[in-house]
Amino acid sequence: MKSFIITSCLILIAVKSASSIKCYVCNTTSSAQPFQCSEWFERYDQPEIQPVDCENVHGAKYCIKHIGRYEGGIGAIRYCSSRDLGNYCNYVKNKGDEQEYRSCIFTCNTDGCNGAPSFTQNPATKILLLTLVALFIMF
Repeated sequence: MKSFIITSCLILIAVKSASSIKCYVCNTTSSAQPFQCSEWFERYDQPEIQPVDCENVHGAKYCIKHIGRYEGGIGAIRYCSSRDLGNYCNYVKNKGDEQEYRSCIFTCNTDGCNGAPSFTQNPATKILLLTLVALFIMF
């Protein structure tokens, strides 16, 4: 029984959850979710959209928020990605534009980009479990 508990704890510590990251997936220009995907959707109101499981994006480990100029439009787009696009801003002026537009990319790697670490990846949780296993073995 003791070895089963120890093995279970070690597996829990070592194995990352099989589920993929969950990200907000939306586009400012979407008529399906009007006014739900602006740059500051968390500022004054809670959007009706929720983070979705990114299992349909192969190897998705990141959530991306792109604001400013993209695909010929201006606004915000949020999506899942298998690549870390970094965090940066550029000023873009395309042919025919009268002014420059600020365009930014923000990348994060936690569910909903809210900074809540998963249970198995939290270092404090791993230390606590290892300590409990050590105490269990000693006594």
